[in-house]
Amino acid sequence: FKHKTAYEIILCLVVAEMCIRDRFIALQTNAQDLPGRHQLTKNDLGEYYVINHENLTMIEPSILKIGFSGRWILACIKNKSIDSDLKRWVFVDIKSGGAYDSIDKKKWIYFSGEAFPELKDIKLENLSDEECP
Repeated sequence: FKHKTAYEIILCLVVAEMCIRDRFIALQTNAQDLPGRHQLTKNDLGEYYVINHENLTMIEPSILKIGFSGRWILACIKNKSIDSDLKRWVFVDIKSGGAYDSIDKKKWIYFSGEAFPELKDIKLENLSDEECP
């Protein structure tokens, strides 16, 4: 067992700090600011997701389409599983911080038609060529 000198320990700490700092900067440059101090971010698999200012995931990967207004962040996401790919609409209320999940087409019709009709007016950006329900 070889003991490290103070110089070797400091050098290791400096290199580790540089790696952490550079990784943080790289992640931040790939993020797109959204309303309400949210960010659209891309993970190592190339999937988009939304985090809030506390770095909590508000809309999980993998986002196919996204848009926002003064009150809402709206996304169509695709959950990949062994036996199916479930596509559905999820949205975040910027003012309250609440997140909604439509789960199926019937609930999406309720949310976008009755509860929050302004969701239909949000212009969407395609992050994928895949269609949404």
